[in-house]
Amino acid sequence: MNIKLLEKIGLTSSEIKVYFALMKLGSSSTGKIISEAKINHSKIYLVLQKLKDKGLVSEVIKNKTKYFSAAEPQNLLDYVKIKKKELEQQEEEIEKIIPELQLQHKMGEERQEASVYSGYEGIKSAFNLLLSSLNAKEEYFVFTLYEEANSEQLHRFFLNYHQKRIAKGIKVKLLTMKRFKSATLKKFPKYPLSERRFIDLNLPTGIFIFKDYVMHFIWSANPTIFLIKSKQNNLRYLQFFHDLWKKAEK
Repeated sequence: MNIKLLEKIGLTSSEIKVYFALMKLGSSSTGKIISEAKINHSKIYLVLQKLKDKGLVSEVIKNKTKYFSAAEPQNLLDYVKIKKKELEQQEEEIEKIIPELQLQHKMGEERQEASVYSGYEGIKSAFNLLLSSLNAKEEYFVFTLYEEANSEQLHRFFLNYHQKRIAKGIKVKLLTMKRFKSATLKKFPKYPLSERRFIDLNLPTGIFIFKDYVMHFIWSANPTIFLIKSKQNNLRYLQFFHDLWKKAEK
C-alpha cells in the first residue's frame, strides 16, 4: 500500500493510521481504535473529526457509546475530486487578484530610498554594496574627480577595491575631466576590465551609477557618500553618462 500517496492528497500520518485501523476493525469504539492505530489517546477525537470532515469516517451512537466506521474506499476518490474542485476555485480567485499583486510588486521595485555613509568605514560599506549588487560581466559607470583620486589614502583604498572588483569579474567605465588627463595617465594604471575616457566638463562630485543606484562621493576630512536608490534617477544618470561617453576622447 502506497502510504505516501495518501499523505500527498492531504491525510496526516495519524489520520492514515486511524483509517486503516477502522478498515481492519469495522465499527469500533475509540478504545479499540487507539490500541490498533497506536496513537495518543488525547488525539483520537480530533483525528476522527478530521476524517469525518473528509467524508472518510462515519459515526453512530449505540447504548450511549460512540462507534466509528471507515467509509467505502471509493470515498477517497470523492475526497480527491472535492479537493480538485477547491483548487480550481482557488486558482480562479488568485487570477483575479494577480493584477493587484503585480501593481504592488512594481511599486515595491520602484520605491525610492536615500542613505548617507560617512567616514572611512562608511565608504567601505558603500563600496561593498556596489560589489555585492553586481555579478560577473556586469558593469557600472563612474564620473571620477582627479582631486579626490589623488589622495594617497583614497588611492590605496581604490587599489584594494579594484582587486576585489577584478576578482569578481565586474566591469567599469570611467569618465575623467580632460584637464587632468596627463596626470591621470601618469599616476593611475589602467585596471583590467575597465575603460577610461576624458571629457571637457567640470564635475561637482564623483558619481557612481550601478543597478538602481546613483552614488555621490564627496572626499573631505570626513568623506561622505550620498546613495540614492531610484530606478528613474538611475536611468537618467545612465543616459547622461552614455551621451558624454560617445563624445569623450580616449
